[in-house]
Amino acid sequence: MKHAFNKGVLSSKVGACLLASSVLFAAGQAWALTAAGTDIKNKATVTYEDSNGNSYSAQSNEAVVTVAPVYAATLEDDGTKSGAAGEIVYFTHVLTNTGNTSDTYSLDGLTGHGSGGTAGSYQVYVDGNNNGLPDAGEVATTSVSLNAGQQAQLILAVPVPSGTAAGTAINATLLARSSQGNGLVDDIGADGDSEDDTNNVVINVTADAVLVVNKSATVNTATNEITYTLEVKNNGARPANDVVIWDAIPANASFVQMVSVNGLLGSNGDQWLDNNDTWQNLPNGYAAVANLTTVDEPAGVDMNGNGTPGETGLSGIAFRDAVMGVNTTVSIVYRVSFDPNLAAGTQIRNVFAAQGDLDEDGNEEPPVPSQPVTTTIAQFFDVVADDTDGANGDADADNDTFLVDSAASGATVTFFHNVTNAGNGSDVLELRVFNDAGAGHAEQPGGAAAFPAGTTFTLWNAAGSVQLTDTNGDGNADTGVLGASGSQVFTVKAKLPAGFSGTGPYAYTLRATSANDVGSPAASDDTLGVLTAINAPAVDLANTIDATGMGDSLVDADAYANGVVTTLSAAVGGTVTFDLFLANESGSAQSYNLSAPGLPAGWSVVFRATGVDVNGNGSLLDPVDNTSMAGNVVTSTPSLPAGAIFAYTAEVTVSPNAAQAPAGTQNIEFRVEAASNASIFDRKLDAVTVLPNRVISVTPDGSNQVQPGGNVDYPHVLTNNGNSTETVELTATNLLAGDGWSNTTVAFVGAGCTATALTNLPLGSPIVLCDAAGNPVSVTIADSDSDTYPEITLTPGQSIRLRATVFAPSSAAQGAQDVLTLAATNMDGAAPATASSSATDSTEVILGQVRLFKRAGVDADCGCADGSNWTPDTGFAEVQTTQVAPGECVIWQLRATNEGAATAYNVTVTDEVTPFTTLENTDNACVDSVDGNNCVPSAGAMANSGVAPVVEWTVGDLLSGDTARTRFCVSVD
Repeated sequence: MKHAFNKGVLSSKVGACLLASSVLFAAGQAWALTAAGTDIKNKATVTYEDSNGNSYSAQSNEAVVTVAPVYAATLEDDGTKSGAAGEIVYFTHVLTNTGNTSDTYSLDGLTGHGSGGTAGSYQVYVDGNNNGLPDAGEVATTSVSLNAGQQAQLILAVPVPSGTAAGTAINATLLARSSQGNGLVDDIGADGDSEDDTNNVVINVTADAVLVVNKSATVNTATNEITYTLEVKNNGARPANDVVIWDAIPANASFVQMVSVNGLLGSNGDQWLDNNDTWQNLPNGYAAVANLTTVDEPAGVDMNGNGTPGETGLSGIAFRDAVMGVNTTVSIVYRVSFDPNLAAGTQIRNVFAAQGDLDEDGNEEPPVPSQPVTTTIAQFFDVVADDTDGANGDADADNDTFLVDSAASGATVTFFHNVTNAGNGSDVLELRVFNDAGAGHAEQPGGAAAFPAGTTFTLWNAAGSVQLTDTNGDGNADTGVLGASGSQVFTVKAKLPAGFSGTGPYAYTLRATSANDVGSPAASDDTLGVLTAINAPAVDLANTIDATGMGDSLVDADAYANGVVTTLSAAVGGTVTFDLFLANESGSAQSYNLSAPGLPAGWSVVFRATGVDVNGNGSLLDPVDNTSMAGNVVTSTPSLPAGAIFAYTAEVTVSPNAAQAPAGTQNIEFRVEAASNASIFDRKLDAVTVLPNRVISVTPDGSNQVQPGGNVDYPHVLTNNGNSTETVELTATNLLAGDGWSNTTVAFVGAGCTATALTNLPLGSPIVLCDAAGNPVSVTIADSDSDTYPEITLTPGQSIRLRATVFAPSSAAQGAQDVLTLAATNMDGAAPATASSSATDSTEVILGQVRLFKRAGVDADCGCADGSNWTPDTGFAEVQTTQVAPGECVIWQLRATNEGAATAYNVTVTDEVTPFTTLENTDNACVDSVDGNNCVPSAGAMANSGVAPVVEWTVGDLLSGDTARTRFCVSVD
């Protein structure tokens, strides 16, 4: 656009306003913060040898640190604009939740700089459509809630008081603060005030000409046109010369015509730019203007809303006001058309600009862009329901009716229909079947009747394998979300009542209705399903050979509609066997396929042949080789004569996965259908009662060493992993009790997790114990058999923390090995055995006994990362009560102590970096507390491949009573 006005670069502040995000809440970067509440825990291992070269190993306790919630956010940008007295200036800002949990932020518009101004002086809006202006329905707010990684675009509205003197700088501040009080809101991007929690903006009031540009749009849905009004006003104190006003026709729209030009006159030297890119004097009538020309976008500005700023050679309009006097306004109105079939939500977005000599020095100032104006294509609703044009077995092709010629009594008849969202936006189509004989439909067949009483209609996917659900909670099955022009084939399954036969035709109406259309009535369309005839039954299936109806064509033996006939019980993973008999009630030989459709996930079935009753007299001793057939695995019958009965069994195996086999009764459908005609079928309903899955666990097993007269602790957890409430008796027994070995086993009681011997637990009312993480667990303690051993009742999923301390007698010989059995035995004595469990702790007497203890400490400033500070802020603890935030560090401390009377040789301490953390450093000052020798990290100890890197120290020899301390530092992701 080679004209007298400058197409210079806009300031970065203007660019930031124009290029704001187009969604209210948008996901930010891929957030890598570890989620609040995550437990970080593991164990370490020590290995060593005695003087004879025997190898030993011991594990530490399990240390735990929990990830803390992090409340953090960013706010951008600070900004500067020029303004005139009496004007309201709008600044756009983006608030992003960069923490690892949801948060609510208070919002204030303050006078002055920073947080020292008066709260509530200026209004703050959440910009719902991101057009940079408060719109109708968008009210001022004082808070906004964001999930981790979400962001909101905010508007700070700052009025310039009337009478403000030129040269005045008006300061305003947007203040955003976390509701938690400790969540820092970081001021990023253009940060003029260098303060967090705030965006500072400045309005410079000038004595020169001030071009105030504003754009508005009016939509005429009847003509599919937008009328744009461009308004440029000189709010300053002196005239503006050579003011050029230009606009680009927005993407997704076409120019129609100019409507009016007010404030410009050819007699004053005002001009328009023609389609030859030449300035022409403005004629007396604007209608004579040739209208379109080519225009360029200022750098960084996307005038036509196509997503690419700074383009040249765009279709647009341009005018020039030779002199724009003080308080004078130029208004330009033109129309564009748009395609109403554009996808709903499509934005026609547009910015215009003005530029001129504002201080009468003969030079143009930078262009002034308007605020973006956005017109969003509204959604219209249209629905088409049809048959499948002869596909899927439709017997009469394309006539809006899906026709099935015939079906057997009791059969499930499948009809296929196609529905289309013919609107311009995503919609959910509600689907309803009316058993109305097709009344009111143009394709209703002559003499049509409704389907017989007892017919049930269900809606399925095109494959007939997944039943359609109610995705929007209004009580009807629906398509789920269909995009504009999206189509979906689905199945109507009409389950006919058993025993009914007749000549139709029978018809139903399928209606598809827009769920999102609020009009009355909502957009909808109908199509028909028609069944010409219902045939008499042709096959029967029952659990017994003499079931009522077997062998005749009148009564459905063991009818599915009557519910479950036979119920068998099985444990998780168990197998039950059902006896089944299939009667060929057709007039000719048939072979039938055998199945059990709809078995739960993880379940399976195997069919085995028993024999054939050739003439249906109830005897399998007919002249047929039933002996060789018996026991064969089959999926179909042999060809059965008319009237014959095929006997077989169904071995149903329950899933071994307890999650796929909840306790209770599961219905099992057995189905038979003719190999030559799937409409000849029968089905019956049996059931399997899954017994409770009773699983109690005591973990883990322990192994350690002790010196004569010493003791060792073993931590354990008792858990009910089953699906029923269990009462178990806890006992702790030493294998070598007769040799003086003993134990004290404790649970942890109350909020303080006080160690209390099992035999001292209070009986009766529920008490609070602690689980492995120190959380309270309410349980009931009893002693029904008065043997001093407590009986603890745990509901499914509950666990409690235990600790067994094993004491070795002073007379214990080296090499003696005691086994403590900590057992939880269910009190009702019922199967399965998994309702009881035990853990074993093996303790060996040695003279060089090494114990390993692990503790964790939180180092918030990560001084351990560079080795400058290995003292945690919290002290070390087995279960750290201070939570650690992502970005902070954990110092793991391992203490290997030789509690024996002899030296331990070749001592090595090994640990592994846990998930959710990154290895930062190891403490090379691995201290031997007696002789002061340093142990060193082994080769490769600092290797951090990202897959559980190992940290290892070679301690060497550890004298009796000596302790080696090792530490390593990890940061929390």
